[in-house]
Amino acid sequence: MADEPQTTAVVEEPKDEQTLMAEMNQAVSTGDYKAVAKVAQELVKAQKAKEAEELAAKAAILDAKVTTVRDTIMKSLAKMVDAGELDMADGVFFNWDFGDKEPSCRLSKTATRKSSGGGGGVGKRFSVSTNDLLESFGNEDYKDGMTYRQGWDSNADKNWRYAIRESLLKKGGHIS
Repeated sequence: MADEPQTTAVVEEPKDEQTLMAEMNQAVSTGDYKAVAKVAQELVKAQKAKEAEELAAKAAILDAKVTTVRDTIMKSLAKMVDAGELDMADGVFFNWDFGDKEPSCRLSKTATRKSSGGGGGVGKRFSVSTNDLLESFGNEDYKDGMTYRQGWDSNADKNWRYAIRESLLKKGGHIS
């Protein structure tokens, strides 16, 4: 193959706010509103980038302090733990929002459950199944001229069926 010409991409360095403001003033004075819009977009991008950098810097400083704060709290509580004063508790939860509230501290008797990562809860369990409830009360009126069985069979939406199950549980005396 013959030598092919190499192409190089031109990468523009981001302009600082002063340069962009000078371009904006020039575009406004000449009445070039397309340029005004373009420079305004660049200014917005520059400001967002600057804010993101500042936020990242603050987060890095706080991340470096986490260990120090945790160790200080643990050192303070170590005397109580070693003395057995907290044997009845499974955990200590401390929160201090510097904004508008007093610090809160809670001792828990049971360890907190870790999130399963998924949505949707399990809900309450009852010893009676929906099929058993439909067997018992399925022919009774539910609403809109339908029986419980007809309502159940007419729609597979989980919220719809949950409402029917809840009504059946009330009818069966399992909930009030």
